[in-house]
Amino acid sequence: MIVDSSKGIVRFKVVYHGIALSGKTTNIEQLAKKSGLDLLSFDTKGERTLVFDFITKKIKTDGFTLTFSIYTIPGQNIYKDIRRMVMRGVDAVVFVVDSSEKKLKENAEFIGILSQDLKAYGKELEETPVVIQYNKRDLPDALPLETLQREVYIPGKKTVEAVAIRGTGVVETFDLIAQELKEKFRKMIG
Repeated sequence: MIVDSSKGIVRFKVVYHGIALSGKTTNIEQLAKKSGLDLLSFDTKGERTLVFDFITKKIKTDGFTLTFSIYTIPGQNIYKDIRRMVMRGVDAVVFVVDSSEKKLKENAEFIGILSQDLKAYGKELEETPVVIQYNKRDLPDALPLETLQREVYIPGKKTVEAVAIRGTGVVETFDLIAQELKEKFRKMIG
């Protein structure tokens, strides 16, 4: 969080994290579309994020303009250096889970990767604002929510069901993470 009190601006960095093809880019594409924002994306032929995608969303509250710089990370492990670079300075994370049964183990393992990525910058998973989004709820092989909440879960973190390709749950997910950051900021300023 960067606070410029002379201009009344607070900057937050939010990163959409998770396995490859879980729907991170689709989330911010839909958020950009619903909010009338411009998306910076490095278009790739394989339809996978190789660097990152980016949007900026602004919200006015309590006499301040809160600016959210929203990034995605590449989910493929061969791009872990880029993923870690994107994680630098992160204030909050949306962890996007592919709800399909065949991705269960990979999703669960990626929580450990998220924890490592945060530790690389002196942050702890438990203390970092995180919202878990169970995406792709419309797929025929989507696991029951109870299974996902048991197997791909971070204690104390809020969860949202989503079908990002349709825009379902996208704004709700962002609103939850934005609310956590607003509360953190309010506590900081007293």
